[in-house]
Amino acid sequence: MREVPSAADEPLEGDIGPASGAASGAGSGPAARPGAPGAGRERTEAAEALRRFDAEREERRRGTDAVAGRIAVVLAALFLAFLTYDSARTAVEAHSRGDDWLYPPGVVGGACALGLIALLTWAWRRRRLGM
Repeated sequence: MREVPSAADEPLEGDIGPASGAASGAGSGPAARPGAPGAGRERTEAAEALRRFDAEREERRRGTDAVAGRIAVVLAALFLAFLTYDSARTAVEAHSRGDDWLYPPGVVGGACALGLIALLTWAWRRRRLGM
């Protein structure tokens, strides 16, 4: 036979688990019983509060992700611009010395310039389309 829990078996403050509702005050009173009037309303309000909290958290996460994305695009554009400038400067110096200027620095500079153009075009289209 199972024993009926007494008042001395109530969970302590800070306990977690199925019986912890009694310690926090949520389990006391007539509304704590599943069949009591008002118990469904409290559950509905709690579920609605959780949905609101999740929606607000999702909105904050999207805002943070958008800012992080903008920062990443700006940093990548700056990096590609620097590499393009550095490769062009190296190609000009190599050309003035009579060294090979087209293959190593020229090709790297061209690839970085194409990457920069592609990145800026993508960012401009995203902004224009409102994504």
